[in-house]
Amino acid sequence: MLGIIRVLTTEDEYVLQEHGKKMHEFAGVNSMTYCIPDQPNGIFDDESEYEAKPKIIRLAKWMEEHSNVDAITISCAADPAIEGCKVALNIPVLGAGTCGAKIASMAGNKVGVLGITEETPIRIIQELDNYYHSYACSNDLRKTTDLLAEGAKDKLLYRAQMLIDSGADVILFACTGFSTIGLKDHFRHSLSVPVVDLVEAQAIAYQLLGQGG
Repeated sequence: MLGIIRVLTTEDEYVLQEHGKKMHEFAGVNSMTYCIPDQPNGIFDDESEYEAKPKIIRLAKWMEEHSNVDAITISCAADPAIEGCKVALNIPVLGAGTCGAKIASMAGNKVGVLGITEETPIRIIQELDNYYHSYACSNDLRKTTDLLAEGAKDKLLYRAQMLIDSGADVILFACTGFSTIGLKDHFRHSLSVPVVDLVEAQAIAYQLLGQGG
């Protein structure tokens, strides 16, 4: 059983469970999901990440002790508090960003990263190392709620094609919200290179641990 930590505080059960639901549909992964408290806008800058880190570690420790999980994943592209969780826990700890980067580096040699933040999450850059090619985002799509706006998917498709035109041979999402809006499916018939979705990547990484479903 995979324990999923969401860094967006929500009481909406559908929103809370959407990553676990996708992992089960994609790879048959069984999971349970909890979110950290008092972060209704999730993590969107350095300050919000700083506030979230101790909450993530506390929740991860609680899940290890009180939930029937054999691994935990932090379902956020920035992998906040992943090192602290690895030190504090005795079970494997995954992060969406590093999981995606590992898979992207197996799918191509020049990884174009598509996100919503001003810069590429640092852990993605570190994990990609020499496979990192370039980054793109759309200036008017900076919060996950922006992704629900009309035309958002096509704006991101345009940015992804720019990455490919500049030489990228695989596209890595740097936002778990792209999974929520079904962006990979939207890209499927328009792009000529592999696309790595962070939620799917976490499911694959969990399977590779051999922990079970």
